Amino acid sequence: MHEQQRWFSSYLPLNDEARRWEIFCHDVGFTRVAPGSVYPPVPDAHPREFAAAVASGRTINEFQLVYITAGSGRFWSEPSGHAQVEPGTVFFIFPGVKHAYRPDPEVGWTESWIGFDGPHAMRLWGNGILEATQPIFTIGVHDEIIALFDDAFGLCREQTPGFQIRLGATVLQIVASVQARHRHVDQYATAGETIRKARYLMQQRLETGISVDEIASTCGLSYGQLLRTFTRYTGLSPYQYFLQLRVHRGKELLRDPEVQVKEVAARLQFENQYYFARIFRKKTGLSPSEWRARLGAARSGRAPKKRPA
Repeated sequence: MHEQQRWFSSYLPLNDEARRWEIFCHDVGFTRVAPGSVYPPVPDAHPREFAAAVASGRTINEFQLVYITAGSGRFWSEPSGHAQVEPGTVFFIFPGVKHAYRPDPEVGWTESWIGFDGPHAMRLWGNGILEATQPIFTIGVHDEIIALFDDAFGLCREQTPGFQIRLGATVLQIVASVQARHRHVDQYATAGETIRKARYLMQQRLETGISVDEIASTCGLSYGQLLRTFTRYTGLSPYQYFLQLRVHRGKELLRDPEVQVKEVAARLQFENQYYFARIFRKKTGLSPSEWRARLGAARSGRAPKKRPA
C-alpha cells in the first residue's frame, strides 16, 4: 500500500476465462479512515450497493475478506452477532448475509478488502472452511498478508493479460494465509493451556516426584506430544524443566542452615545427596555447600571464601 494514498478501490468486469477457474475477484481496495471521518470516507469510490448502509446494515452478493491493520471498530452480522475489531482482525462477509461494520469514530482504522465469488468459493463455504457463524479471525498484523494485498492492488492497476486469473489465485493465497495464521494462534493458545497445566503439576509434585508419562497422561497427551509441545513452548524438555524447578526448590530449602544437604536431596526425591550435588552444581555452578556459604556471606556482608586452587 502506498503511504501517500488514503484510499484505493477497483471494481472489475468479469470475463469467461476468469469464470472457468471457478474463483474470481470482483473488487479490491484499501482505505485509511482518519479519526472523526464519515464512513465510508469516499462513498463515490464504490458502487451504491456497497457504500450504502455499510455502517448500519447491508447485504451484498459476493464474499469479501476485510483485513484491519490499524485502529479499531465494530463488526456485526446476523449469524454471528456483534464483535469488537482490533488491529490484526480479519472478518469475512458472505453473499446474502446481512452485516455491518465501521471504525470507532474517535480512532479510525486502516482496512484492506478483497471481494470474490465463484463455485470454488461456494465450496469453501459448504465445506466449512468459511463459516458465516464464525466470520472473525484474530491473526495479528503480518507482512506476508499485506504483501498479498499489495500484489492484488498492483494487478488491478496494471491489468496486464491474464490478471484476473492471477487475482483469483491471490484470493486463495490470502484466504489460505488467514486460515493458517488463525490455526497457528489457536494451537498456540491450546499449547499455552497445556503448558500451564503441566507446570502446575510439576510445582505440586516437587517433593513427591512425577514422571513425564504421568504429566502427559494428565494433560491428555502422549509422551511425544507433550515433549514436542513443551520443548517448543519453553525451550526445555519436561524432564529438564522439572529438574530446574527441583533445583530452585533446593535453593529455598538450603536457606535454612539447620537443614542438611542430604535432607534436601531426600525431600526432593533425588537418589542421594551426591547426585543432588552434581545436578545442583551443573545448574548453578556451585555445590550446595558453596551456595549456602555464599548466601551466608551475603547476609553478613562478608566476601565468600574462595575455593583453594
